[in-house]
Amino acid sequence: MNKPPLFIGSSSEGLPLAEAVFAHLSHETKPKLWTHQLFLPGQYPLETLGKQLRENAFAILVVSPDDQLIKHGIESPAMRDNLLLEFGLFMGALGRRCAFFLCPDSPTVELPSDLLGMIVAKYDGRRVTGTPDEIAAAVQVPCQQIRTVIREQWQIIRKEREKHIERIRTSEKGKAVERLHGVVIQLRDAVMVVQRDAFVAVSDEPTFTKVKRNALQKVREIADSFLKDAILIGVGREVDRLTTVTSDALDDLPFPRELSLGREAAREKIIDTGFGVLNTIVSGGDPFRHIEDATTGEANKRIASLKNRYIEWWEQHYPILETATANLQDKLFSAAMDLASTA
Repeated sequence: MNKPPLFIGSSSEGLPLAEAVFAHLSHETKPKLWTHQLFLPGQYPLETLGKQLRENAFAILVVSPDDQLIKHGIESPAMRDNLLLEFGLFMGALGRRCAFFLCPDSPTVELPSDLLGMIVAKYDGRRVTGTPDEIAAAVQVPCQQIRTVIREQWQIIRKEREKHIERIRTSEKGKAVERLHGVVIQLRDAVMVVQRDAFVAVSDEPTFTKVKRNALQKVREIADSFLKDAILIGVGREVDRLTTVTSDALDDLPFPRELSLGREAAREKIIDTGFGVLNTIVSGGDPFRHIEDATTGEANKRIASLKNRYIEWWEQHYPILETATANLQDKLFSAAMDLASTA
């Protein structure tokens, strides 16, 4: 089961507390401490917080009595203002059951009146001035309480997400996106299959041409079968482009003439080999070795020539096919994200 992502914030003075919370909760969550390369130079803090709101399912704001607040002439310990702002942002984005205040039990930190009555987790404020072990012990009990709530809420969140995804998958557009992922595979297979079938016709160029013609027809049929889905999702241009470049590659597939000798060429080759055998016999050599060397050398030259032609063909068309495929996949991903945000 995936661990829930958790943001842990604090003031600079409260960082030892936040680090202790991080250690306690790292087993069952994926915690990120605010000091872990999140707030980088050149970025606005609110932009970074906005990213954390999107990336995390839970947040803990560790409160420490860093400031003094005077209200109605009475001075009392208070948290840093930015922690209050961050708590409000996370509670608004994640829900009040997924954002937690971790406050000292003593001294009591002043909270805004709107938050009065809200249950907060409390750590032992008397032990936070001690050793790291003392600090870890001070937050142990509230971390266990928060862990229990996170475990329960994470199950609820996962179930809701599964229902949400299922609603998308069963919607017309969701099913169209899912089907359109198959067009990439089918068009790719069309290129592979025609190469395999074409080599069956290495000695017959008309048959080879017929194989390519059938493959081109298959590509058109594949594109037509996805036309309705492409229009529904708004990826008609991308599907059409991928279909076109696939057809161009198939149409340009070279006939492997190197693997086939015409009748006259074969007759001449036999005569040349025969004269070579006679000369070998006259000179006292091995005629069978001469035949083997002649045929092997010829085959190697022909295969090397064909290999070079096919490499040129693939290097010409592969980048175009790859770009068209990536563009379609990017569009499908964007369509899926749009569905997820509106469903």
